[in-house]
Amino acid sequence: MGQLEIELNTQVSTLEEVNARDLAPYQAVYLGNPYCPKHAGNLLENHRELAEAITRLKGMGKKAYVATPAAPRTGELGGVEKLVETAARAGADAVEAHNLGVVRLVHRRFPGLPVHTGCFANVYTDLGAAKLKEYGVRRVTPNYEVSLEEIHLIREAGGLEVEILLHGKMPLGLTNSCFLLNFPDHPCPQACREDFWLTTRDWVLKITGTVVWSGKDVCMLEHLPYLLESGYRAFRLETLYEPPEYRREVGLIYREALEHMAEGRELLWPAWLEMLKNWSRHGFCNGYYFGQAGRMYINQYGEPVSI
Repeated sequence: MGQLEIELNTQVSTLEEVNARDLAPYQAVYLGNPYCPKHAGNLLENHRELAEAITRLKGMGKKAYVATPAAPRTGELGGVEKLVETAARAGADAVEAHNLGVVRLVHRRFPGLPVHTGCFANVYTDLGAAKLKEYGVRRVTPNYEVSLEEIHLIREAGGLEVEILLHGKMPLGLTNSCFLLNFPDHPCPQACREDFWLTTRDWVLKITGTVVWSGKDVCMLEHLPYLLESGYRAFRLETLYEPPEYRREVGLIYREALEHMAEGRELLWPAWLEMLKNWSRHGFCNGYYFGQAGRMYINQYGEPVSI
C-alpha cells in the first residue's frame, strides 16, 4: 500500500474462522465475540483455542487483538481477568474493551498491554477520550452516533488513534437477554446462524440475539480518500455475523481501492460499488458520519442518493 501505513481489520468469533484465505485482505483481526458468551465456538470462552488463534494470526504476519465481553457483570470480571491474562501470555497486540471497569482492570494488572475501546464504550467527547488515555487506552472507536466532524475533534484534542467503521452493519444496541431464546423453533446457539430482520416500509434492522444492527451496510468507500487525507489509518470492516465469503470479498475490494489510492492509479468507483452491492441485502448508508439520519447514503459529491 505504498508509503501509507494503513490497517484494515475485521473480527472473527471462532478458531474455525481464522482462515488465511478469508483473512488475506486484513492486517489485523479482533478475536472473539464480545456480545454473546453462548455463541458457538466463541474464542472468549475457550482460552486454549484463543491462544492458538493468536499464534496462527502471528504466523500469518497479522496483528492479533482480543475482544472482551461488551457488557460484563461484576461477578464476571474475574473471568475477564483470566481472559486478558491468556491474551497477554499468548502475545496479543492489544485487547478491546467496551466496559470502563475492564479498561481499569487491564491498566492495573497488565500495564504493558495496549487497550482499544469498542463502540459501546460511549466515547462521545474529546474529554472522555483524554481520560481513557490516562488508563492506557491507545485507540478509540467513537460511538457510532458521532459525526466525522466530532470525531476529528476527539482525535485532535484527545490525542488518541481513532478507528473508523469503513464498511458493514453498525451495532446499535446491546442486551444481556437474548431476543431469540423465546422462540423454541430456533434454539441457542443455532439461532444466531440464521437471519432475523425487523422491517416496516423501507426501514430495516437486523437482530442477532443480543445485538441490534443496522439493516443497511455502512459504506464509506467513496469517502476513503477524504478519510486518508484527514489522517485516519485504522479501519474496520464489520463482518462478525457475516459468512466467510463476505469477509474475504468485501475485504479484497477495499484493499484494492487502498492500493489504487496509494499508487495513484485510476479509482474504479462504479465497479467497486457494484461488487459491494452483491454483498448487501438492504443497500448502503453512511451511518451518522455526516450528521444525517443513519439510513441515508451520501456519495462523494455530497449528494444523498439511493444505493
